[in-house]
Amino acid sequence: MEELMAVQNPWWADPDAIYDDERVKRALSQTPRVEYRFEPTNKVLIGPRQVGKTTYMKLSIAKLIEAGISPRNILYFSCDLLRDYNEIVSLVRSFLRMVRGEAYVFLDEVTFVEGWERAVKFLLDSPLSSRMVLQVTGSTSAGLRRENFPGRDIIVEGFLPLNFNTVARIFDSRLQKVELPHKSPKTPMEFYENALELYPYFEALSGALDFYMTSGGYPRAVYELLEGGIRPETYEMVYNATVLDVAKIGRSERIALSMVLGLMRRYGDRITLNSLAKELEIGSHVTVRDYLELFEELFIGRNYFQVKLDDFTPLFRKERKFYFLDPLLVGTFSRLFGFSPDTSRVIEGIVGEHLKRLYPTYFFHGSREVDFVTPHFGVEVKWQGRVSPSDFPRVGIKNKILLSKEGLDFVEGRNLAIIPVPLFLFQLHSASSNLATVS
Repeated sequence: MEELMAVQNPWWADPDAIYDDERVKRALSQTPRVEYRFEPTNKVLIGPRQVGKTTYMKLSIAKLIEAGISPRNILYFSCDLLRDYNEIVSLVRSFLRMVRGEAYVFLDEVTFVEGWERAVKFLLDSPLSSRMVLQVTGSTSAGLRRENFPGRDIIVEGFLPLNFNTVARIFDSRLQKVELPHKSPKTPMEFYENALELYPYFEALSGALDFYMTSGGYPRAVYELLEGGIRPETYEMVYNATVLDVAKIGRSERIALSMVLGLMRRYGDRITLNSLAKELEIGSHVTVRDYLELFEELFIGRNYFQVKLDDFTPLFRKERKFYFLDPLLVGTFSRLFGFSPDTSRVIEGIVGEHLKRLYPTYFFHGSREVDFVTPHFGVEVKWQGRVSPSDFPRVGIKNKILLSKEGLDFVEGRNLAIIPVPLFLFQLHSASSNLATVS
């Protein structure tokens, strides 16, 4: 074990070796640069593969060494090499026996190790916890649904693809210093007043949205697109980090691909488990449900359920919708199958994802349908040149936001803000949970 640790931690022998790490070199050479804020607290960072979790850890190690922490007191370990929770505990114990003083332990991709939650709980409950800061990353939320470490000194955070706000600031440097009057808007008027402030940047934000539709929030794809185009191997990387992870945990790659194809064909439509099972010739609606839940646990996509407006109760047995987590996933599957969902539906999915990172988000279906409903407001997406207040259904929602291609207005009689999609998305900057900023 000590030999494996030494191989993965070359800065023990040479502190400058951290700057020879390929991820660190790539991150530090990019302009503009995505910065990650390191906090010396115990954390579980959960999100899809290839969104920057390992880069975050390596950059954090560089910052610690620059701050004067002894390189020998910093452990990074890729847990793909470990089999079970006993090996995680043994690894950390061995490391702590080798050092004195406060230590920093970074365990990467821990969630595919059997029983990893038990190892984290043991380490937090043991005397070892007083000597170390423990941060772990993972690519599935399955374990966290069973165990949320109650009463233990650890924070669970999402580490998700970069949101539109961050990508827009990378795309156009003029957007990096934009300040809005309302930092966390919640009412249609606050969103509208922010949109007025953003309107001089409408052209830049529209270009950024076109860019984001292709790059998504995967840093590698963002910078490749800035340099001219996303490479085929990047799309292959995304495929491997999603569908092949299904096979990695013992589920059927064939069923997963069939599900992805069916969801692409009916992207953003209301679906039932039975209808999808019949259409895809999958034996049981239970299998369809299990894979939809699995896709959410692996951060492939999100299920959106209907809601009762009077008491905000989710209706889990009714028809649901499904959108992929990031537009780069849509692009990857479009290349695979040779067709793309309608642009308006892809835009809906982007809006839904940004809302879902901030609020409990559902949709309403009655005599008319509202695309998204949060505890604070409803959102209707109309990706078209001209919209009117009547495009937002009269269904008893007090606070209303109608998203358009370019229209900007406020209808006081209906408490309705009409806002262009990119001006709305840019305001949801706190939707990103991965502590990323642009410099």
